Amino acid sequence: LCNWGAGEVLAVTPDGNAEVAARLAPQTLPFSIDWLPDGRLLSIDGPRGLLLRQEADGGLNTVTDLTTLGTPPYNELVVAPNGNAYVNGGPGLVVCVLPDGGARTVADGLRWPNGMAIVDGGRTLVVADSHAEHLVGFEVSDDGTLSDRRVWAELEHAPDGICADADGAVWVASVPG
Repeated sequence: LCNWGAGEVLAVTPDGNAEVAARLAPQTLPFSIDWLPDGRLLSIDGPRGLLLRQEADGGLNTVTDLTTLGTPPYNELVVAPNGNAYVNGGPGLVVCVLPDGGARTVADGLRWPNGMAIVDGGRTLVVADSHAEHLVGFEVSDDGTLSDRRVWAELEHAPDGICADADGAVWVASVPG
């Protein structure tokens, strides 16, 4: 989990013991995390618009600077099975970051993209669009491109964080619902 106040990523055992998995630089806020297929941690430093990757020595290196694509904050992160990372944020964008660090905008015009999940074996990206009060679905191509934008689910309240479980069900936290 992300401890914004301390700038840390924590791992918590089932009995409630926490250990620091990553410590970010001062003034860095780990808004969201996910893992690459090889097990390395990715974290989005939302206010600075940086995608960070934890290396074997525990240090965090910048994968890409997202400010070249839009003004921060960047908010949520999810990694596809092929290693492409999707990051969304306040400018209404979804950005695809390739394993080599190359980044490009793959969706725009969202009102406030907030959470994301990948379902259908990596074929569908679901984005929580908080201010629109719905989930938006996209088909995902092998190169990371998104297509077939559609309302995936209408909601009664603003969706915030979302995740998919092992069965492909999407769980949504809502504000204020």
